Amino acid sequence: MNKQEYPKINETLYTETLDNGLSVFLLQKKGFHKSFVTFSTNLGSIATQGKDKNNKTIDLPKGIAHFLEHKLFEQNNQDVSTQFAMNQARVNAYTQNSRTTYLFSCTANLEKNIELLLNFVQYPLFTEDGVEKEKSIITQEINMYKDDTNIVSYLNLINNMYDNHPIKNDILGTEDTIKEINVDILRIAHQTYYSPSNMVLFITGNFEPLEIMELIKENQKKYINQNEYTNVSDIPVQNNIVNQKSSEIKLEINIPNYLLGIKQLPTNLETENIMKKELIMAILIDLIVGKSSSNYKHLLKDGLINDSFGIDITFEETYGFFLIGSETYLPKELDSTLKEIFQNLDSHEIKEKDFSRTKKQIIGGFIQALNSLEYISNQFTKYYYQGASLFNILDIANKITIEDVNNAKQYFKDENSYTSITVYPKKNDA
Repeated sequence: MNKQEYPKINETLYTETLDNGLSVFLLQKKGFHKSFVTFSTNLGSIATQGKDKNNKTIDLPKGIAHFLEHKLFEQNNQDVSTQFAMNQARVNAYTQNSRTTYLFSCTANLEKNIELLLNFVQYPLFTEDGVEKEKSIITQEINMYKDDTNIVSYLNLINNMYDNHPIKNDILGTEDTIKEINVDILRIAHQTYYSPSNMVLFITGNFEPLEIMELIKENQKKYINQNEYTNVSDIPVQNNIVNQKSSEIKLEINIPNYLLGIKQLPTNLETENIMKKELIMAILIDLIVGKSSSNYKHLLKDGLINDSFGIDITFEETYGFFLIGSETYLPKELDSTLKEIFQNLDSHEIKEKDFSRTKKQIIGGFIQALNSLEYISNQFTKYYYQGASLFNILDIANKITIEDVNNAKQYFKDENSYTSITVYPKKNDA
């Protein structure tokens, strides 16, 4: 077991790659009563293929990552959540574009819950009846989200942004693709992406690292690394030109919703890694339209936005984008104003004092977030699959200069990277 010390943030990380390929990370937090555990694989909605031992490509139905997440909880016709509850633990899971994560928190019975988590995720018990029943449940979920303004806006914007990238795939799949799922394809997807070498286990809380590591090693002796199927990660990286400039839809809402997307290449910044890109862009975006910026105050004063205004930055290995949106009675005016702001960033002078303040706020926010076991676990896994370590973020942030932020302005100049979606109330003829 290796030991990595991070004296600047007073953290020590214990790591080991087991004989079956599973990567294990243990972060001891003395004085904490709760423990938090995540168990993740790189199967998400953008994974659409696998290969068998003869190198034959196997197509995976859209939505299978989310479907598989649901079905793993069923063990002998019972929901495994009940067993966690009996062990005084709360279990959950979520599927994203690039990964699936199973997690639990507890204040007691950590060892029992770790074994329960490892066993139900790695040893599926699929049944034909269970799969058919799940199809109707997920179909209902798909139909329910058709009236969710945020989800509909996001999916429409992603379709505006990308032509053939699998990021366009809805995490839930479609009613038609869900029908394609059966026990055999679930087993193939599980063997392909839930092989121990594709997975990462992160545990944080008040425990003895050596004891927990030995427990995990003993448990993993029965789970060998599956080699019959392999995952396919050959996803094309697109350019930064959007597929469609804008679109409009109508839903049962009271106030129009506007969402701007700015497509970015994840590799278009000459920086060390995705983490540094995110930090640079976070500083820049905050300086331009953050709540302490003059632009934000003008947008609010002019009635172009309200307190629903939000910003999201996403950078993954093969895609990246910014989302900026708000409820607004003036969507066309907001659209033109935001585009004018971002496409003319060279005219926006960034002062050293403002840069320093924003950078300190981000660093301070990170240090404060280290008191959240949930934040540490989920963010660590995210960066792990991007080839980075969460605990290097402080050193990376400290090295960012005002020149880095000014240089990043150039990636907002191209009007071809902008797209928008406006959701109008159905009663509105606009």
